[in-house]
Amino acid sequence: MKRNGFVTLSATLLVLLLVAGCKTGTAKTEWGTAYDDVPVPAGWEKYDTPPFKRTDSDSGKRIYGRYAYSSGKQTASVDDTAAWFKAELPNQGWDFQTEELDAKAGKMELRFKKKSDILVLRMAPDEKVQSSYAFSVLVVEMNPQYD
Repeated sequence: MKRNGFVTLSATLLVLLLVAGCKTGTAKTEWGTAYDDVPVPAGWEKYDTPPFKRTDSDSGKRIYGRYAYSSGKQTASVDDTAAWFKAELPNQGWDFQTEELDAKAGKMELRFKKKSDILVLRMAPDEKVQSSYAFSVLVVEMNPQYD
């Protein structure tokens, strides 16, 4: 009798675990609120890779944030995009720190500082082109964790 009860309990738990692991419907990425003082050039669209993440303290201090934009249906110019950020972000109180540009590869990394916050902007071509067009991905990262 105990063995039979154990088998029934085990089978029930297995079914519950399998059902709990299954999801129906489509996954939806929620976009939160982007930083007000980090504008992007016109034409960039919200993008879900990497997924939106933002953590602020109760007092409003920015702890960490990361989200991305896509350039639409074309790759963006590294030089033009870098020039836009270097001209615009100082108007928002950001001090330019460093840059790494590789126009041939379509890659860019810009670093800015504002009080205790560090802002890193990375741009690169989409590595998982699943359509007939290529585009650039711009990742906005506030206070990188492994910096």
